[in-house]
Amino acid sequence: MSEGTKEQKGQPLVTGLLRGLEVLRCFDLGRERLGSSDIARMTGLPQPTVWRLCKTLEHGGYLIADRDGSRFRPGLSILTLGYAALDTLELAELARPLLQDVATRFHGGASLSTRERTSMLYLQRYEAPNAVLNVNVRVGSEVPIMNSGTGWAYLAGLDDAARAQALHECKAADAALYRKHEKGALKAIADYRKIGFITNIDVFFPGLSTVAVPLPSAPGGTPYVLNCTSPSAALADPEVRHEAGLALMHAVEQLRRAAARLDTAG
Repeated sequence: MSEGTKEQKGQPLVTGLLRGLEVLRCFDLGRERLGSSDIARMTGLPQPTVWRLCKTLEHGGYLIADRDGSRFRPGLSILTLGYAALDTLELAELARPLLQDVATRFHGGASLSTRERTSMLYLQRYEAPNAVLNVNVRVGSEVPIMNSGTGWAYLAGLDDAARAQALHECKAADAALYRKHEKGALKAIADYRKIGFITNIDVFFPGLSTVAVPLPSAPGGTPYVLNCTSPSAALADPEVRHEAGLALMHAVEQLRRAAARLDTAG
């Protein structure tokens, strides 16, 4: 067996590749620049190993080093891979005009997202021209499940067993964040059963409110979420939040069959 390759259940695994991907996963919204010590702490890998991985990824264009060489940021090669993956997501293109309509109507940003470990990954995003949002969320950004409206809607769309497992993984990943937002998340899930949508007011980010709805797919498939995030003042009226929830529910109905078809085909 070659160096750096392991067998797992009869399948060869290149551990160096997996470690490199673990390094790349450390970069997301709010963590655009990281040092090797930061990455070592996040991945649990030895710092000399992280340094070699970062320099290898830099050589391939996947990371770019700051001028002093102390920190790294994602390179264009990562974007090339990301956009290639997004090109296969027909659902994201189908969602775009619906998101545009919702974002424009409620003076905010509307998104399609799915789970990535203990975060929600944005697959499609549209912001209204007049939206004033004090947080930079874009395609490829990730936000934590435990304190975001998208994450709460994702949890609301799961069955009890899957939700319990997802919450367990969130707690294991960040116990402090879990403890701080567990009650809010569970209350939002309970409210979803009554009103059909999730609300997250000034929790994920001060001054912003989110209304979100899960988008189920084929049984056992990938659950998605549609959300609208606007300045809290724009969604202060419960009737307006209800209108936003109904608009997202209508969009979900239009996309439900496409999501199921794509998961079945995959």
